[in-house]
Amino acid sequence: MDDNRTGHRHHRPNLVLAALLAAVGAYSLMQTMVIPAMSVLANRLQTDTATAGWLVTAFLLGAAVLTPVLSLLGDRYGHKRLLVIVLAVFLVSTVGAAAAPNIGVLIGMRAVEGASMASLPLALAIVREAMPRERVAASFGITTAMLGGGAGAGLVLGGLIIQHTSWRWMFGAEALLTAVAIAVVVAWVPESPERHSKRIDLQGAFLLAVAVVALLLAITEGNKWGWLSTGVLLLFATAAMFFVALGVSSSRRTDPILDLRHITHPPMLVTNLAALLIGIVPFFFYVLIPQLLQLPGGLPPALRPAASYGAGLSVVQAGLLMLPGSCFVVLGGRSAQWLRGRFGSRAPLGACMALMTAGAVLTALFHASPGQLAVWFCLVGLGAGYGYAALADLVATLVPRREIAAGNGLNTVVRTVGSAVGSQVSVVFLQTFTVHGTHVPSQQAFTVGFWVAAALGALGILLTGALRIRPHHQDPAPESDVVPLAASRTGQ
Repeated sequence: MDDNRTGHRHHRPNLVLAALLAAVGAYSLMQTMVIPAMSVLANRLQTDTATAGWLVTAFLLGAAVLTPVLSLLGDRYGHKRLLVIVLAVFLVSTVGAAAAPNIGVLIGMRAVEGASMASLPLALAIVREAMPRERVAASFGITTAMLGGGAGAGLVLGGLIIQHTSWRWMFGAEALLTAVAIAVVVAWVPESPERHSKRIDLQGAFLLAVAVVALLLAITEGNKWGWLSTGVLLLFATAAMFFVALGVSSSRRTDPILDLRHITHPPMLVTNLAALLIGIVPFFFYVLIPQLLQLPGGLPPALRPAASYGAGLSVVQAGLLMLPGSCFVVLGGRSAQWLRGRFGSRAPLGACMALMTAGAVLTALFHASPGQLAVWFCLVGLGAGYGYAALADLVATLVPRREIAAGNGLNTVVRTVGSAVGSQVSVVFLQTFTVHGTHVPSQQAFTVGFWVAAALGALGILLTGALRIRPHHQDPAPESDVVPLAASRTGQ
């Protein structure tokens, strides 16, 4: 192998990639597996649906707090080491969730499970280090595509498990997959360079954690508490105050947990804004399409006449109908390199926004049959696959190699916040636009939601046009090492 830039290129790149896919796939499955089981879990654990909703909220909170810290630790102490630690924490918390005696313990275990989100930025950093140069871009695409493929499989698998066996097997099956992922990462992934020269920014980590938790709590609880309620406004104000304090603290340190250049540098700002939109838009579909497919079948008989639309499918049937769209995420990730090589480094991101916009417009106009919804969701899935690959490649191009996990960690957190925004705004539409005299979502709830998704996708097209590929500074490395990935492949 002629590329030895990092000093430890591996002689079995296929096995390295397989191990990283196992790690990211385990996380992405667990992200969505509990969603179809929410009402069942509420019933079996003797709680209400709102409390059960914290099984998703707690995971997002844990992920948003832990991902940037763990990513930064990976940049400093070795990406493989931190990936194994992350997976071990994930395994222990998943086993704890399977054995949880009540809803409180289960929610706590879900928060710790959120650490698994760091597996994505750590895996992307290992791809940058360990794969041959000519395979880096394709490996970025395949690895990030596991987000969509795993999420789609999680929806179906969660529904099947909850219908046919105990809910504890959702976590039991996940624990087995995670144990396999640990084994193959230990066996197949090469060791990463260790960097102990910098201290951990504990003050910054605390400020970032409080700011992100306050922001996500405001977003996830806004619909229930009221968006103008005192509690939600205080949470938004707290988030703003701590983000400002974090900015001040980061500007005074040479080794901050949040490098302000990853936010203020114009190309990185555009990339992170794109990540926000790529988080928001697909979640309109994850929330609205299953609801539309299951109406009116999930309603009490007296309310079914109020919904003259929908397909009346079961949870599993709806998940299976959305599975092709998740497969198209994988296809988008795998083909992003070809698109980039043919049309330039911005092409995958532009294709992402254009396809998601087109899918949203078509879904808003034509959603009378399950087949139509499945086809339009495939467009969105293909676009999301391009988008995930584009974000990974842009971060690798724009930030120094020694900070790649931290850069991807921030990008992942931004996308997570977008996912929370997308899911909550979708719920707002479902609860705001209802059939008169009932709580049944009206058809307007879905059309408005899809048109909003289309508008956000169009905004993403404008963002892509504003993107200029320019690293904020170069690595202190030989000149051949600092050529941006996208530029080296496209001649830009």
